Amino acid sequence: MKKISVRSAAIALTFCLCTFIVAAQTKPNLTGTWKMNSSKSKFVNNGPSEITIKFDQKDSSFTESLTITENNGEHKADLKYTADGKETTNQIEDHLAQITAKWEGETLVIEMKSEQNLFVRKITISSDGKTMTMAVHRTKGENVFDETVVLEKQ
Repeated sequence: MKKISVRSAAIALTFCLCTFIVAAQTKPNLTGTWKMNSSKSKFVNNGPSEITIKFDQKDSSFTESLTITENNGEHKADLKYTADGKETTNQIEDHLAQITAKWEGETLVIEMKSEQNLFVRKITISSDGKTMTMAVHRTKGENVFDETVVLEKQ
Protein backbone atom coordinates (compact mmCIF):
# COMPACT_ATOMS: atom_id res chain seq x y z
CA MET A 1 0.00 0.00 0.00
CA LYS A 2 1.38 3.41 -1.06
CA LYS A 3 1.62 6.23 1.42
CA ILE A 4 0.50 9.64 0.31
CA SER A 5 2.94 12.41 1.12
CA VAL A 6 1.76 15.47 2.99
CA ARG A 7 2.65 17.59 -0.05
CA SER A 8 0.53 15.43 -2.40
CA ALA A 9 -2.40 15.53 0.01
CA ALA A 10 -2.10 19.33 0.30
CA ILE A 11 -2.05 19.71 -3.50
CA ALA A 12 -5.11 17.45 -3.88
CA LEU A 13 -6.98 19.34 -1.15
CA THR A 14 -6.11 22.71 -2.72
CA PHE A 15 -7.36 21.49 -6.11
CA CYS A 16 -10.64 20.28 -4.58
CA LEU A 17 -11.17 23.56 -2.74
CA CYS A 18 -10.48 25.62 -5.87
CA THR A 19 -12.94 23.51 -7.84
CA PHE A 20 -15.57 23.97 -5.11
CA ILE A 21 -15.04 27.75 -4.99
CA VAL A 22 -15.30 28.10 -8.79
CA ALA A 23 -18.48 25.98 -8.81
CA ALA A 24 -19.98 28.04 -5.97
CA GLN A 25 -19.35 31.29 -7.88
CA THR A 26 -21.18 30.17 -11.02
CA LYS A 27 -24.19 32.35 -11.75
CA PRO A 28 -27.44 30.65 -12.76
CA ASN A 29 -28.56 31.00 -16.35
CA LEU A 30 -32.05 32.52 -16.63
CA THR A 31 -32.44 31.77 -20.35
CA GLY A 32 -35.84 30.36 -21.21
CA THR A 33 -39.54 31.08 -20.99
CA TRP A 34 -41.02 31.36 -17.50
CA LYS A 35 -44.73 31.44 -16.58
CA MET A 36 -46.21 32.55 -13.28
CA ASN A 37 -47.66 29.97 -10.93
CA SER A 38 -50.45 32.11 -9.44
CA SER A 39 -51.19 29.65 -6.61
CA LYS A 40 -47.63 30.04 -5.27
CA SER A 41 -47.30 33.79 -5.89
CA LYS A 42 -48.27 36.41 -3.31
CA PHE A 43 -49.52 39.89 -4.19
CA VAL A 44 -50.70 42.78 -2.01
CA ASN A 45 -53.93 43.02 -4.01
CA ASN A 46 -55.25 40.50 -6.53
CA GLY A 47 -52.21 40.78 -8.78
CA PRO A 48 -52.05 39.95 -12.47
CA SER A 49 -53.77 36.87 -13.87
CA GLU A 50 -50.71 35.95 -15.95
CA ILE A 51 -47.03 36.81 -16.17
CA THR A 52 -44.73 35.40 -18.83
CA ILE A 53 -41.05 36.30 -19.01
CA LYS A 54 -38.69 35.23 -21.75
CA PHE A 55 -35.03 35.69 -20.79
CA ASP A 56 -32.07 35.44 -23.12
CA GLN A 57 -28.83 35.58 -21.14
CA LYS A 58 -25.39 35.81 -22.71
CA ASP A 59 -22.67 36.21 -20.09
CA SER A 60 -23.73 39.35 -18.17
CA SER A 61 -26.07 40.68 -20.91
CA PHE A 62 -29.82 40.14 -20.69
CA THR A 63 -32.73 40.51 -23.07
CA GLU A 64 -36.08 40.19 -21.32
CA SER A 65 -39.55 40.09 -22.89
CA LEU A 66 -42.12 40.60 -20.18
CA THR A 67 -45.88 40.14 -20.65
CA ILE A 68 -48.30 40.91 -17.81
CA THR A 69 -52.04 40.27 -18.15
CA GLU A 70 -54.29 42.19 -15.76
CA ASN A 71 -57.96 43.20 -15.60
CA ASN A 72 -57.20 46.27 -17.73
CA GLY A 73 -55.46 44.29 -20.48
CA GLU A 74 -52.07 43.03 -21.51
CA HIS A 75 -48.86 44.99 -20.92
CA LYS A 76 -45.58 44.20 -22.67
CA ALA A 77 -42.02 45.34 -22.24
CA ASP A 78 -38.87 44.38 -24.10
CA LEU A 79 -35.85 45.16 -21.94
CA LYS A 80 -32.09 45.05 -22.42
CA TYR A 81 -29.58 45.43 -19.60
CA THR A 82 -26.33 44.09 -18.22
CA ALA A 83 -25.59 42.64 -14.78
CA ASP A 84 -22.55 44.86 -14.21
CA GLY A 85 -24.31 47.66 -12.32
CA LYS A 86 -24.31 50.04 -15.32
CA GLU A 87 -27.52 51.94 -15.97
CA THR A 88 -29.41 51.39 -19.22
CA THR A 89 -32.50 53.21 -20.47
CA ASN A 90 -35.45 51.23 -21.84
CA GLN A 91 -38.85 52.23 -23.22
CA ILE A 92 -41.74 50.67 -21.29
CA GLU A 93 -45.03 51.56 -22.95
CA ASP A 94 -45.12 55.40 -22.86
CA HIS A 95 -42.36 55.83 -20.27
CA LEU A 96 -38.59 55.70 -20.12
CA ALA A 97 -37.13 53.50 -17.39
CA GLN A 98 -33.60 53.37 -16.03
CA ILE A 99 -32.46 49.84 -15.22
CA THR A 100 -29.44 48.62 -13.29
CA ALA A 101 -28.72 44.97 -12.57
CA LYS A 102 -26.06 43.16 -10.60
CA TRP A 103 -25.39 39.76 -9.09
CA GLU A 104 -25.44 39.33 -5.33
CA GLY A 105 -24.11 35.81 -5.03
CA GLU A 106 -26.54 33.67 -7.04
CA THR A 107 -29.31 36.30 -6.88
CA LEU A 108 -29.83 38.73 -9.76
CA VAL A 109 -30.97 42.12 -8.44
CA ILE A 110 -32.71 44.32 -11.01
CA GLU A 111 -33.65 47.90 -10.13
CA MET A 112 -36.02 49.75 -12.46
CA LYS A 113 -36.89 53.45 -12.03
CA SER A 114 -39.60 55.25 -13.97
CA GLU A 115 -41.10 58.61 -12.96
CA GLN A 116 -42.38 58.04 -9.38
CA ASN A 117 -42.11 54.25 -9.59
CA LEU A 118 -39.32 52.03 -8.35
CA PHE A 119 -39.23 48.26 -8.82
CA VAL A 120 -36.54 46.10 -7.27
CA ARG A 121 -36.68 42.45 -8.32
CA LYS A 122 -34.46 39.88 -6.60
CA ILE A 123 -34.42 36.78 -8.78
CA THR A 124 -33.30 33.34 -7.64
CA ILE A 125 -33.45 30.00 -9.42
CA SER A 126 -34.13 26.69 -7.67
CA SER A 127 -31.33 24.12 -7.58
CA ASP A 128 -33.10 21.99 -10.22
CA GLY A 129 -33.40 25.04 -12.52
CA LYS A 130 -37.18 24.68 -12.92
CA THR A 131 -38.48 27.40 -10.59
CA MET A 132 -37.73 31.11 -10.54
CA THR A 133 -38.67 33.18 -7.49
CA MET A 134 -38.83 36.96 -7.69
CA ALA A 135 -39.02 38.98 -4.50
CA VAL A 136 -40.47 42.26 -5.75
CA HIS A 137 -40.25 45.49 -3.77
CA ARG A 138 -42.15 48.25 -5.52
CA THR A 139 -42.72 51.86 -4.65
CA LYS A 140 -45.42 53.91 -6.38
CA GLY A 141 -45.43 57.45 -5.06
CA GLU A 142 -45.65 57.03 -1.29
CA ASN A 143 -47.07 53.49 -1.45
CA VAL A 144 -44.72 50.55 -0.85
CA PHE A 145 -45.50 46.94 -1.78
CA ASP A 146 -43.59 43.69 -1.21
CA GLU A 147 -44.69 40.75 -3.34
CA THR A 148 -43.43 37.33 -4.37
CA VAL A 149 -43.79 35.97 -7.90
CA VAL A 150 -43.09 32.29 -8.52
CA LEU A 151 -42.52 31.27 -12.13
CA GLU A 152 -41.97 27.86 -13.70
CA LYS A 153 -39.73 27.12 -16.65
CA GLN A 154 -41.65 26.08 -19.76
